[in-house]
Amino acid sequence: MPATILPSVQQILNRYIMSTSFAMGLIGNLCCSIVFFKNSNPRTACSIYFFALSISANAYLLWSVPLIFYTLDHVDPQTKSLVYCKMRIYISHVLGLYTRYLIVLACIDLFFITRSNVRMRSWSSTKIAYLLTAIVCVGCPTVASHFPVFMDLRGSTCGLFDSYRYFFGIYQLVLVSLLPSVLMGIFGILAVRTIHQRGTALTSVRRRDRDLMRMIVAEILINIIASIPLSANLIYTAATVSLVNKSAERIEIDAFMNFLGQFINQGIFIAPFYLFILSSKSFRRDFQQIVNAFWFKYIRRQNRVTQINARPVTFTKHHETGFPKTTI
Repeated sequence: MPATILPSVQQILNRYIMSTSFAMGLIGNLCCSIVFFKNSNPRTACSIYFFALSISANAYLLWSVPLIFYTLDHVDPQTKSLVYCKMRIYISHVLGLYTRYLIVLACIDLFFITRSNVRMRSWSSTKIAYLLTAIVCVGCPTVASHFPVFMDLRGSTCGLFDSYRYFFGIYQLVLVSLLPSVLMGIFGILAVRTIHQRGTALTSVRRRDRDLMRMIVAEILINIIASIPLSANLIYTAATVSLVNKSAERIEIDAFMNFLGQFINQGIFIAPFYLFILSSKSFRRDFQQIVNAFWFKYIRRQNRVTQINARPVTFTKHHETGFPKTTI
């Protein structure tokens, strides 16, 4: 019997809140990927990063979240298969790294396109964007390759054991929480300062840069906000990992705080579309154009075809030839 009501609260959050946010995240990321895929005139480096971000965020949700729903009423398959135990955590972690470091690349790109130096601005190009995206796609699985090696299944527990727990806490805190947030903050602040310093020197380019700046600042804020509970929990876990005589109540509280940190962290993968809609006028315009095009091409056209097919067909006799004349 649970010592607290926290396991029940966790189940309610997973069953109702998580399911709703999961659906919103999938739909939002799909809309994002369509907008940035269609936005090819001109295609920019940031549009490439944001398109890849939408794909990786949806991949993360599809890989990580359904298991949470499954374990509400079934046995966790991670406790039955060592291979699945290792690969589920590894792939989830890699997809999370993709998402964070693609936002870092978008911040760096914004920094370059706001430079007055032509040579520095040339670093903001689609060719470099494809190259850096490929490097991230190769680098993240390589950096996280220790996961399948040291993750283990002991008894009915899939997790981290022995000294690897200390290493993982430091690794997660530095590489997942602090480093991306610091890089986002540095390049984001430099870019924002440059845009404000340039004032009204540019018109259309300045407006585009300001829209992009708002989108990236929104992403930076949600990443930092979502990373704070996760970082705090990692520090707490590392500090208390040597404690073995925890009460049942303390174990449930620790498990719930770990869940809450992960739960809030899901916002990084759910929020991008809604942040872009709220912060960028150009993104709203592009999205509205795509919705309108879809409506007129498929929905309205289909309705017109249905109406035409539904009209009654009558036959009248033609006076000159005697042949029936069809009217619709």
